[in-house]
This record gives sequence, structure tokens and C-alpha cells, in this order.
Amino acid sequence: MRAARRRSSWRLPLLLAALVFALLLYARAPSNPGPHPPALGVNAHLLWRGITGTEVDRQLDAAVLAGARIVRVDVGWASVEERGKGRWSRWYLRRLDAVVAKTRARGLQLLPTFLGTPCWASTAPPRLRRGCTGDWSARDVERFGPADPADYGDALAFLVRRYGRRVPAWEIWNEPNSTRFFDVEDPPREYTALVKAAYRSVKGVDRRVQVIAGALMNSDAVFTERLYDLGIEGYFDAFSIHPYSEDRSPLDPGSERYRHLSFVRGIPAVRDVMTRHGDTRPLWLTEFGWNTSSVRGSDAWRNGVEETTQADYLSQALELLQGQPDVDVAVVYELQDVGTDRGAPLDNFGLLRHDRSPKPAFDAFRSAAASRLAGG
Repeated sequence: MRAARRRSSWRLPLLLAALVFALLLYARAPSNPGPHPPALGVNAHLLWRGITGTEVDRQLDAAVLAGARIVRVDVGWASVEERGKGRWSRWYLRRLDAVVAKTRARGLQLLPTFLGTPCWASTAPPRLRRGCTGDWSARDVERFGPADPADYGDALAFLVRRYGRRVPAWEIWNEPNSTRFFDVEDPPREYTALVKAAYRSVKGVDRRVQVIAGALMNSDAVFTERLYDLGIEGYFDAFSIHPYSEDRSPLDPGSERYRHLSFVRGIPAVRDVMTRHGDTRPLWLTEFGWNTSSVRGSDAWRNGVEETTQADYLSQALELLQGQPDVDVAVVYELQDVGTDRGAPLDNFGLLRHDRSPKPAFDAFRSAAASRLAGG
């Protein structure tokens, strides 16, 4: 998810903003013939500790009912190769095997986001690593980048060999422009090195398996520009971003200074960077959404919205993407609330409540998928 964001101000009435910037979004897209609605997906934490096989079944059944085509799941390198290089964790792989099989059985495409450095490979400071003894995951060792990107590439190659085209795409890390997930000295440079190592490894196993780079927190055009300056172009098949708009409508343009926090302005800003570098690869939106927590404060990125507002905003976002030729995938964060504390923003992004009862946003998602507004 995301680090703290500041509230941006309204400059235009909402209806006028919707018209002007929707036109801006479509006008900047590469010219592809015919409508091209993105494939819809949902985020689900199917490999988190405590998630049983029965719960995996329930969530995947709910994804099918919603009309999703893609399920994005976080897969931990630190769990796959926990005890040392080439020492594969059988218990975790059995769980991942089951998720792969169950998604395929339901006609869903699994999109794993592969992240989290095992202690033996991590650049975490010695005070946190402590010789990799004890519960180093509780000391946030995983959020530090690897000392050698080739170790990450080797682990990913192992997984591609294991699953082949049953898993047709892998996303490289999550939000590398946030120290919450990628705490390194030079994030753009070190993320570029990670992507290059991953791309070479994946394509060395199967060139038809896609590499998705980016996974950027918000629509961070500045970070994107830096990645291109460092030579990331040519080392991925699609570029992904997380175009959150805080507690505001996806149609709200916000201010120029904070356009990275605007759905309607941020997406074309990232596309502009790609276009300037001659890159026509598609954009994937692998996270976006609104939480329904009870938080209402000065930090707009934390604020919740009413459940009916969440549904309205989701409908607006998916309608805005209708026929958008350069956005191939739109994955909503997330399928189900991960907790019951209404005062915890990150627990309440779900289309379903924690008890699996649907919020209005679930019906909005299903309606969009059924009407092919965003379902391809």
C-alpha cells in the first residue's frame, strides 16, 4: 500500500474537471484500433499467515462471482527461500502450488507480486539482521533490498520453471518508491538493477512469461522518469502503477503539485513519460481503491469514505477507463477487508467486509465487469 500523502486542493468544479481531464486521458493514449477495455482484477492476500485452504476457496469463489479475470497475490521471496540460497521452503511452495491450481481451476489468471528479501540476502543493517537469528521478519529485514539482484533473479527463475505459463506474468516487487517496501540507498537505480536481473532470468526460462515492472506507489511520474533515465526501458512487458486518489473522486484533478495523487491526471502523466521515451508498452493499474474506515482527519491518504461513496468512486474510475487503449489491466485493492477494526484504514479497502458480506462496491465491480466497461 502507501506511505503518507498530503491533501491536494480542488481547483475546478467536479463536473467540469471530469469532462476536461477525461478528454485529456483519452487524447494522450497511443492510437490503437477499436475499444480496448482493461481486464478487471482484485487483490487478495491468499498466502498470508492464517489463511486456510478453505478461505482461499471462498475468496477465489467471490472473485469469480464478482466477474474478476485476474487475482493479484503477494508472494514472499523471504518465504520461498527463507533459509538460504537454493534452500526452497517446501511448506510455502505447497501453499503456492494450491493457489496456482485453484485459480486456474476457476479460469482466473494469477498475478504474483514477488517481493521481500530473505535475511541471508538482505542489505538490512546488522542491528536488524542479528546474524539472521530469531524472528528476523518481525524486524522488517524483508523491506530492504538484496545485496545482489541476481539472487532475486535466480529465485524468480526457479518459480517460472516450476509453474511455466500456468502463471503467465510476474510483477517485480511492490512500491519500490516507498521505503516501507524498498528501503535502499538509491531506489531508482537499485530497482532498475532488480528489474533487469528479473527480466533476464524470466526470459531465459520462457520468453512468453511476462515481466511487469513498476508497481509504483501512486502515479509517480518523477520516479518513472528516473527509471527510464537509468535504462529500464526494454526490460519489461508492461509498466504498473497504483493510481490512488486519497479520499477523493477519481475524477478530481487536484492541484498541479500533487497530480500524482489524482487518478484522472496521474495516469496520463506516467504515460507521457513513457511516450517521451518512445515506449508504447501498456500500463497496468495493479492497485487502486478507497477504504471505508471510520477515519476522517487531516491526512487524506488515510481517510475512509462511506461505503456508497466507495462504490460511486469505483464506478467512476472503471467508466473512465472504458475503451482506454493503453491500459490493459485494472486491479482493485482489494477483494476483502483484512480486519474488523473500523479505525484502521488499511484493513478496510475490501469490496467485501471481513465477514464476507458484500459492500455496495462489490455490486459496482460486478456490474462493470458484466457490462464490459472494464472487463474485455
